[in-house]
Amino acid sequence: VDADIRESDPPYNYGWDVVAYPDGTLWHEGKGYPSLFWDGLGRGEFPSLPHVGFVAAREDLEVTLRAHLDALGLNDHERNDFLDFWLPLMPTTPFTRLSWLGTRDMDKLAPLAVVPAPDTSIRIFLVFEGLSERQELQPQILRAPRRRGFTLVEWGGLLRRQ
Repeated sequence: VDADIRESDPPYNYGWDVVAYPDGTLWHEGKGYPSLFWDGLGRGEFPSLPHVGFVAAREDLEVTLRAHLDALGLNDHERNDFLDFWLPLMPTTPFTRLSWLGTRDMDKLAPLAVVPAPDTSIRIFLVFEGLSERQELQPQILRAPRRRGFTLVEWGGLLRRQ
């Protein structure tokens, strides 16, 4: 991944040498992993999202996220992993702004080199922030690619603080 990585599991060093199996298990240096984790800053262009996205009321946040993740193509396991990680970090403000980056955006922000290349890539990244009042935004169109063959799935997020 073309990013300045601050933390990773397994250790990133200068890349991961991982074998992916059809059941989703990843093996690195004799140890199995359910996923690879990295935290850092992509070296590419971060898209401008000034007026696009969604605003969810606090009481609707989880159901809204579930619907978005389904629309973006995550399966039940991937969606639950995303929610387990991000829901506890969501703002407790009356509203939350949700703006999504998709595969094209992520390929510009933090390009990946995977060998062999995946047949399908689903890369999503949620930019979110707490709001004291509702904002009007241009809704994003959320689409999922059709999964076929070797499928790479990556999800992440960023809490914007005011």
